[in-house]
Amino acid sequence: MTYKTLSHSAVSLMVLFAASVSTFAVAGETAAKPTHVVELFTSQGCSSCPPANRFATKLAEDPNMLVLSYGVTYWDYLGWTDTFGDPEFTKRQKDYRDAFGAANVYTPQLVLGGSAHSPRYSKKDVAGMALPTQGVGLRTYVDGNSICFAASPTSTVKADIVTFTKGEQEVDVKRGENGGRKLRLTNVVTDVSEWNLDVVHKEACITPEQGKGYAALIHDASSAKILDAAVNNN
Repeated sequence: MTYKTLSHSAVSLMVLFAASVSTFAVAGETAAKPTHVVELFTSQGCSSCPPANRFATKLAEDPNMLVLSYGVTYWDYLGWTDTFGDPEFTKRQKDYRDAFGAANVYTPQLVLGGSAHSPRYSKKDVAGMALPTQGVGLRTYVDGNSICFAASPTSTVKADIVTFTKGEQEVDVKRGENGGRKLRLTNVVTDVSEWNLDVVHKEACITPEQGKGYAALIHDASSAKILDAAVNNN
């Protein structure tokens, strides 16, 4: 999976001397090391998506789950341009399609741990798709005004830094299949950037913005399975 690369202004190489954060954040916040990652590909122009949006919101109540919502753009022609949509997120979904050997992209699509996908899952299904316990040593810490991720993978990986708006947002859809409805979405992704994680670039540091959360997802380069994940909510 390939994405735009973090700019030099957003990422810097740093020596690991800062103290690491605790394993879990305070109650009600997403765990620093989530046990599950759920990625929802959705569209404000998709009439079958609101139930999946609500399901994602319920899942996000579990502090051990990292839930991310991506707005795709291929339904914009139906009369409503998704206000959170980005062609890069559509591309991310297509990359998953290729990794899974699937025929098409679709909405809603829930991707569990980069390993399985479906338009709908139960909470039991999601609970059974935990991330690998060993991981790749991914961790997050704070250094001054920056939040940092660091890892030491021993295999070929693809690493992403995902920026999202924390919590719920409401959208008043004026036209299209959901015209006249108010949609609520959770942890809406605003950016996905590639972290060139290798023996040189072991750390990625970001100056956070108010209201944003930042997650690092480490994928197996071939299968797209998520090997490790960490999140910092500022």
